[in-house]
Amino acid sequence: MILWEHHTEPLASHRVFLGRLARQLLFALGLVIATLGVGVFGYMEIAGLNLVDAFLESSMLLSGAGPLYTERSSSNALKVFSSFYALFSTLVVVAMVGLLATPVVHRVLHRLHQRHSQV
Repeated sequence: MILWEHHTEPLASHRVFLGRLARQLLFALGLVIATLGVGVFGYMEIAGLNLVDAFLESSMLLSGAGPLYTERSSSNALKVFSSFYALFSTLVVVAMVGLLATPVVHRVLHRLHQRHSQV
């Protein structure tokens, strides 16, 4: 858990800020790897895709580019999995943006609060 400085405390050093940013980045990277793992496993089990094709399909959905393999001729199970995986992937991307933006937004707001308090 990252403890952020209170608005009455001095702004954290640049080194602390970069450390927070690095921790958030590592957490976001772990989230991406776990999400890709879920997708790869699902596509290998449900669609019978090989590892490379399952990774390609998962990464395309996670990146927002859309599916390559899932078509009208796919099984209903694959269509349902792809739908839920696409929704889940979108939530993961939104969460990653929040994770990566948090240290930056906190620092900007803290600095603005300090400037406002000095006036």
